[in-house]
Amino acid sequence: MQVRSCDAADIEQAALIFCQAYAEAPYHESWELADASAYLRRFWEIDPEGCFVWEHNGEVAGAIFSFSYPWHSGKLTCIQELFVAEPSRKKGVARALVQSVNGGSGGGAWLVAHKASGAAEFYERLGFSKDGPYEFYYGAITP
Repeated sequence: MQVRSCDAADIEQAALIFCQAYAEAPYHESWELADASAYLRRFWEIDPEGCFVWEHNGEVAGAIFSFSYPWHSGKLTCIQELFVAEPSRKKGVARALVQSVNGGSGGGAWLVAHKASGAAEFYERLGFSKDGPYEFYYGAITP
């Protein structure tokens, strides 16, 4: 069991876990594997150094996809996706994946979490807070 850099060859396995994780409550999202793979590949292509997988017995059992950029206070990391296969949950995998990303950020990390998910509580236990100078907005873009 180990955290390692995500390779292009890992994306399809990661996408399978992603689809399973987001099919569960509270998300109830129906992802096609091809779309999930394309979505994760996009973030891997932006910043492969911010993407890691948890490998157990030669199989991907969790992943984090993030990207970083310069910010006034140092490097800012945006955690786009973090997910762990059900059998590997509650074993420190997600924590290890987050720590692999945050190890060199220096400027902090931002993320979006569903307020009814276990993820929100997990991030709070890691020291993340909901409070900050920015709010997340959602809406349609119309011409």
